[in-house]
Amino acid sequence: MKIRFLSVSAAALAASVSLCLTLASLPLPLRAADELPRSWVDPDTGHRIVQLSTDPGSACLYFTQYAYTANGTKLLMTTPQGIDLVTLATGAIEHVFQGKPERVLQTGRKTGAIFYSKDGFLYALDPATKQSRQVAKAPARGSFLSVNSDETLAAGTFTLGESNARAAVATPTPSASGAGAGAVQKGRDNYPDKHDMMDRRLAERLPMTLFTVNLQTGEYKELVHGTDWLGHVQFSPTAPDLLMYCHEGRQWKLDRVWLIRTDGHSEPMLVHQRTMKMEIAVHEYWSDDGQWIWYDLQTPLAEVFWVAGYNVTTGQRIWYHLPPNEWRSVHYNTSPDGKLFSGDGSGTDPAMVYGHPEDTKWLVLFRPQLTPDMPDETPDQAHMIQAGSFKSERLVNLAKHDYSLEPNGNFTPDGKWIVFRSNLRGPTQVYAVEVAKAGNKAGK
Repeated sequence: MKIRFLSVSAAALAASVSLCLTLASLPLPLRAADELPRSWVDPDTGHRIVQLSTDPGSACLYFTQYAYTANGTKLLMTTPQGIDLVTLATGAIEHVFQGKPERVLQTGRKTGAIFYSKDGFLYALDPATKQSRQVAKAPARGSFLSVNSDETLAAGTFTLGESNARAAVATPTPSASGAGAGAVQKGRDNYPDKHDMMDRRLAERLPMTLFTVNLQTGEYKELVHGTDWLGHVQFSPTAPDLLMYCHEGRQWKLDRVWLIRTDGHSEPMLVHQRTMKMEIAVHEYWSDDGQWIWYDLQTPLAEVFWVAGYNVTTGQRIWYHLPPNEWRSVHYNTSPDGKLFSGDGSGTDPAMVYGHPEDTKWLVLFRPQLTPDMPDETPDQAHMIQAGSFKSERLVNLAKHDYSLEPNGNFTPDGKWIVFRSNLRGPTQVYAVEVAKAGNKAGK
């Protein structure tokens, strides 16, 4: 497979670097009646945090969805009113779309267009002109989920039949105007009935199809048919014809992570084969250079924790062991240069927490280190899994964050900040934490 590396321009890097110089000193309040600062240093970690959004109910995209445009200098945020872009170097917010799309997929890695779906159609929004154009139509009952690296293909799924696996208990719909004063704005990501709902949905075995539509010719292809519950559809960031997807459901009941070529006649390839009872592989994502698929691996569930990687070019595997006091984040992510990882912690719900609750509610930085090989260890060690471990550093105290809303941390294109969403101040807002410690570190 030919791999193409992504790069960020010198201008974009310079603009992002200035984030700590400009946003960090913003004196403006969020509202006339709101005296909370938009920038502060976390007293428990010494890292600077900046609130990027101002509208209550704003959010960043899911942790697997690319959300940067203008050579990495602007970040896409969804709001109750539509779509905003924030310029990272200045904090300036620009409203580029009014309305409620069904789904905002991502920004295009080639043109920076914002792809969203509505009423069965896929649209590309030009953030400069704020004009949208219709680029594809989904099949009946279909939904678009990802656009490839050169913006020639969109992928999605459709289901035959109606699911009855609705959640019996779910969190309230977030208020468009945000929570009341001092009240936490809950999310819909985690709720008491979620695991049972997943069991019910998997047991239905509804026929599903994974498809692509060519955005230039309109050509339609069906890649996968079956009764598996398909999701997490993600094109490679660099290879236009390589698509990752998953089998959804309770993770110890299925082999989750899969790859397929989009030529229409390739067979799916399983990325991780479970070999242990109650083993899970979940929340898979691409590295920025398209070489690695990373995922949360537990061998078995809630006992031994790894962030595991598979190299799609060489077949190499690396498993990084998580420190005991940092076990279990909702999602992990990797810096664009591959040298750092992050975890966004987890709540105190017994279904999400393994270990001491006081250790779970943090946004954490991980520095990976490989376990050194011994000389002449085995004749075939080149084909074995390379083990490693993480050295952790806490970035944000999320003790006041309600994990019914997943933080979805992701690195900025220059790797100097991690963007996340949080209800730590009540209404959901978009924040960024600086990877480097602030010069005026406070607290311990």
